[in-house]
Amino acid sequence: MLYRFPFFTRAYTRRSLFQLFMVCAFPIHVWTILMAFRDFSWVAERTNTWDAVGLLSYAMVFAFFETFGMFLILVLTGLFMPKGWSAEKRLGLLGVLYLILAVWAILIQSYSLNGYPLPGWVAKFLVESGHPLRLMWGGMFLVTALTVTVPVILLVRSEKAQRASIEIFDRLAILSSFYLLFDVVGAVVLVVRNIRA
Repeated sequence: MLYRFPFFTRAYTRRSLFQLFMVCAFPIHVWTILMAFRDFSWVAERTNTWDAVGLLSYAMVFAFFETFGMFLILVLTGLFMPKGWSAEKRLGLLGVLYLILAVWAILIQSYSLNGYPLPGWVAKFLVESGHPLRLMWGGMFLVTALTVTVPVILLVRSEKAQRASIEIFDRLAILSSFYLLFDVVGAVVLVVRNIRA
C-alpha cells in the first residue's frame, strides 16, 4: 500500500523496512522477556503457573504492538531525512539511533528498578554545587548526546560503518525472528486462556 507513494519507494526498500522492523523488535523483546521472567516466579507462587504463563503471553503480545508502534515512528522519521540518501544509509542511521536510545532507556530503567543510589562522592558534589538537578540533567544530556553524536557522524561519513551496521542488523533479524515466534505463541496462549475462561 505504501509503495504507491513515489517518495516512499525512494526512501525505503522492502528489505530495509523488514530489517528496521526486526531492529525495533530486538531490544523491546529482550527487555520484555527479562522483566516478564523477573515477575514469573512471584505470580506463579501467588496464583498458579497458568496465570504466570498468561502474564508472559500478555507481555509478548504487548511487546509486538510496542515494536510496531516504534517501527512506524522510525519509518516516519526516516521520511524527513535527505532525499539523496540511500535506503541502506537511512536504515543504518535510524537503526543505530534507535538501538542507542533503547540501550539508554534499558539502563535507566534497570538502574531505577534495582534502587541503586548515586555514589557518595557524586551525591556530595551535586549537593555542594547548589544546583544539583541542573548538573545531573546536564551531565546526563552531555553523555547521551556524545553516545548519539559519534555514531551518527561515523554512519553519515563512512561507508564501512554503514555496511557494518547493516551486517549487525542482519544478525539481529535472526534473533528477532525467534522473539516474533514467541509473540505468536503468546497470542495463541491468550486465545486459549480466553476461550477456557
